[in-house]
Amino acid sequence: MPFLFEVMEHKKDAHKYVNITGFEGNTSNLVVPGEIDGLPVEAIGNHAFSGREDLITVQLPKTIKTLYGFAFHDCRKLKKISLFDSIDDYYDGVCRQCDRLKEIEITMVRGWYEVVRNFLADNDRTLRFVLNIGTNIAALTFPEYVYDFNENTMARTIQFSIAGSGMFYRECVDRRSIDYRQYDKLFEKAVIDGGETSENIAVDRLVYPVELADNYRKMYEEFVRSNAESILRRLVETSEAEPANLDTVKALLTYNRNCGGEKLLPLGSIDEAIKLSADKKLAKMSAILMDGDALTSVSSNEFVF
Repeated sequence: MPFLFEVMEHKKDAHKYVNITGFEGNTSNLVVPGEIDGLPVEAIGNHAFSGREDLITVQLPKTIKTLYGFAFHDCRKLKKISLFDSIDDYYDGVCRQCDRLKEIEITMVRGWYEVVRNFLADNDRTLRFVLNIGTNIAALTFPEYVYDFNENTMARTIQFSIAGSGMFYRECVDRRSIDYRQYDKLFEKAVIDGGETSENIAVDRLVYPVELADNYRKMYEEFVRSNAESILRRLVETSEAEPANLDTVKALLTYNRNCGGEKLLPLGSIDEAIKLSADKKLAKMSAILMDGDALTSVSSNEFVF
């Protein structure tokens, strides 16, 4: 067993459990087991994986209840963490300075959204959460934010402000729920911030429309349709590094709502994406785009909505 660990005794009921303290050797995709030597693995210890340069993905079992301080601190290549909403205690700095961390996937069993709040509080960068909620999937991107400090020399005071919409988005999450209406209402702020984050928010809300009100659905549809060329270009250009882009493009091409008489993706944007995909010799992406192009070329009278 390459895991380093210690056996602990719980202070409340004296049951024994495993606290992971490290890992011997190298691994890019770390999968923590649910038990070791017949004992449940309930904690990831202080600095257990801090500073590792090999980790890209981490999968934690549903037995994990505690993430101690700086457990994955400064893992510069770490991109994704998968876990359950079983976390009762989340200590400071668990994923701090994980500069490439983009996605947190959480299987919701208890409806305990505190774990989402904790990751967001620990990181001021843009984070995407994929929440498995029973048979539904919610995909929510939370934009970054920065503190801006200014010294008022005359008044001898330090004034600070928050730049970026990320702090407002973080306020949509409480311990037991996510306020989807408030999340969607904030989209105009994300658009002002600009960049790919607003595109990701809109695409995810249409592809995974958990609690998506009709007025916000139309808002996202209009945004995606207006920015279709930029969205498809980015999805094509990054598809080799992000294979999930294939499914995202397929979902956009087969989006089955009539957007006020217009298709979600204009034909011109699809044609440009096909050319780009062909230039890059992306066979799978080209096939998906060409199938979608043929589908959207059919007159609207032949569609069933």
